[in-house]
Amino acid sequence: MGVRQVGLSIFGIVVIVSGLAALYASYRGVIYGIAVYSLLGCAIALSLGGTGVMPAQLFLAFFALRAFNLVGGRKLIDAFSLDKPGFWLLCTCVWGVAGAIVLPRLLGGSTLVFPVDRDATGAGQDVLLRPLGPVAGNLSQAIYCIADTLIYCCMYAFLQFRGAYRTLANAILLLTALNVLAGMIDIASHTVGVDALAFVKTAQFAYMPGAEMGGLVRISGTFSETSSFSGFTLPLFVFCLNLWLVGFRPKLSGVLAAASGMLLLLSTSGTAYVGLGGYLVVLLFSRPHLIARAACARKNRMWAFSLCMGVLGALYVVLFLPAVADALTQFVDTTIFNKAGSSSGVERMGWNAQGVTNFLDTFGIGVGLGSIRASSFLVALLANLGIVGVICYGFFIGKSVLSPVPAHYPFTERAVCYAARHSAISALIVASAASSVFDLGTCFYLLAAAAGALSLPAPRRAFRARAMDCHGLLNHEVNDGFESQPARNHVRKERSAVARKSIKNLPDLRHAGPRRTP
Repeated sequence: MGVRQVGLSIFGIVVIVSGLAALYASYRGVIYGIAVYSLLGCAIALSLGGTGVMPAQLFLAFFALRAFNLVGGRKLIDAFSLDKPGFWLLCTCVWGVAGAIVLPRLLGGSTLVFPVDRDATGAGQDVLLRPLGPVAGNLSQAIYCIADTLIYCCMYAFLQFRGAYRTLANAILLLTALNVLAGMIDIASHTVGVDALAFVKTAQFAYMPGAEMGGLVRISGTFSETSSFSGFTLPLFVFCLNLWLVGFRPKLSGVLAAASGMLLLLSTSGTAYVGLGGYLVVLLFSRPHLIARAACARKNRMWAFSLCMGVLGALYVVLFLPAVADALTQFVDTTIFNKAGSSSGVERMGWNAQGVTNFLDTFGIGVGLGSIRASSFLVALLANLGIVGVICYGFFIGKSVLSPVPAHYPFTERAVCYAARHSAISALIVASAASSVFDLGTCFYLLAAAAGALSLPAPRRAFRARAMDCHGLLNHEVNDGFESQPARNHVRKERSAVARKSIKNLPDLRHAGPRRTP
């Protein structure tokens, strides 16, 4: 993307200093760092001629180096084993990068495309139909694809250590809190007529600060527009909501889920409302009770409370505030029902239609990663990567989010894995409604790693915990079944010896990825 200056910005200095410090600290520091820096999606950390490097992308160098120093190259490659979801992500990356290099040249001029080309000169030239050919988007999207794959394998390696799931959950909770704070600052600064977050928006995007719809400010937070803010906030909201449902840090996750949900409702973004509506269907059929038994009752109470509050609020507005009801009706028509008829909607539907045409014109091969823009992740995937890319990425998503969560892992791992899967699903829903490129961002692949990492046999400590539980249960049964104290002591000693022998003979599962302490 184009930037105005060449050099290192203040954000770049902060990233480099914090990255160097993280190399000599616990691996937990780099997890927090890359999660927090993903919030700065419109800040330039390093500018290289006409290319801008975001803070999260620059910090990825330290993230990957810390992972390599901790586990080595062989363990990093283990994330791409044939039986793991990462294998299909690697296949997608290889096909995408190869297609970005070869296909625009091999199929040049065979079809007309809306290119991803910020280097084009002239106003609006990057959204005009042009013959297929190499563009700047091929290089940038290929680099993003490689970076996302690297994020996935490094996070997957970190998750094999004890406490890593809790660390990732805390990092995402911190990211959500900062995102909520940014949204609140955006609303507050709008009321006083200033743009308090302008200092974090240094990339050359089209910004719309202070924009309103129906008298409400269009919340953009640290992003260029409300649609980007909504696409970033919805997965965080879903992650916190599901942590609350299963009872992981329920007070904090519940408050952050409520705050994020309120910002989504107030954002005036059609993307937010479509994404929320789509995910509510998923939530309706979800089964959090498989993670925690109390989650089912909590989910039912949530639905009952939401339904009652919605009905009461609607009745109050209709009966006592008819002017507000009319304004809300017009607002919904503008943001959702009439969106497709607006100039922006017509343009985006044209992108999608042309993307399908590009797929057909190339006989399902695709035009190469980064060659076109669309208004839906599904269309971008289909047109850029073709049938091969759709199959590979489909297997990656399917194995990550649809396989059962193993019951033998501790509660924290299962809770975070479950919440990460729902967050990834919500990200795909909102991206399918509005994303123009294949890249889904840093946060998505951090959570995708957590979603698909629990596919290994139970770690040794899980077997130990179960054996000790059985030992305690046997002792309890002994106390209930024998009246004589000497008899109870004799049976307890015998069964304790059996339990200790069973624990000693447990299989060593270190080769299968047990939780280790670095």
